[in-house]
Amino acid sequence: METCPEHSRRIAFYPGCLVLQRMPEYEAATRAVLRRLGIELYIIQQPVCCGSPVIESFSANWLYPAAYNLARVEEMGLETVVAVCGGCANTLTRAAHALQDAGVRADVNHRLESLGLSASGGVTVKHLVRLLVEHEDDLRAQIVRPLRLRQTHDRPPRIALTNPCQAFRPGDVMGYEESMQPQDVRRLVELTGAEVVTYGGEDECCGATLYLADRDLSLAAGRRKLEAVAGEGADLLLHGCGNCQLLLRRFQRLIVREDDHLRIQALLLPQLLGLAMGIPEAELGLREGVLA
Repeated sequence: METCPEHSRRIAFYPGCLVLQRMPEYEAATRAVLRRLGIELYIIQQPVCCGSPVIESFSANWLYPAAYNLARVEEMGLETVVAVCGGCANTLTRAAHALQDAGVRADVNHRLESLGLSASGGVTVKHLVRLLVEHEDDLRAQIVRPLRLRQTHDRPPRIALTNPCQAFRPGDVMGYEESMQPQDVRRLVELTGAEVVTYGGEDECCGATLYLADRDLSLAAGRRKLEAVAGEGADLLLHGCGNCQLLLRRFQRLIVREDDHLRIQALLLPQLLGLAMGIPEAELGLREGVLA
């Protein structure tokens, strides 16, 4: 078990299945950026699936694996856990809310008892975007270069955002008043000197979570977004969720097929920030040559 001394800058990290199995660069970039901000992440030991989206779709038992992960955070002696996937952050946040009910908490702890665990409901869950915004001043101080990418040469890159919808919605659960049109990702990207392109689909679901139920519908949703981005002449897609990156970057060839004009480079939020902070590309899970 990984234990940590009490410290406000020590935070538990829940990577989620996607990052563990398919996207290690997301974790690498997140750790590299947060380390520059004086924040150390401690990975939850023996984590299980957060419960999103499959368990929650078919069974009310989604709460138990989510609460188990929160109990693991408490076991580490930490009070805050950060997730980089919107679905994970959403599910763990809702579990933390549910645990405020004494009856729910008693039921959960009855199940956890045989594992030597308990959940008090005292863990705070944050998506990476929220954590970065809370340290915006520190982040601004770490920006060391105006961001210039290889394909944009001497001008700022034009970047199209996909806001991680489940990190913001529903607003009353995730703690955002402007959950339908959040501005946090935009603020973070603008710190790098990049130009944010408005294309009308920033706040729409990317379609990734639909892939499990309806592949064609998922790809159609992704294509709609790529067409809108291409129409505005963006240089780069920027994602704050692994699901968005999976569909719009990893599965991009399935979406665009022969329509090469829809192909576009995509980066994860901590990768973009890390480049502007002067962190070596290799530490961000990137090949050399991204920068001009």
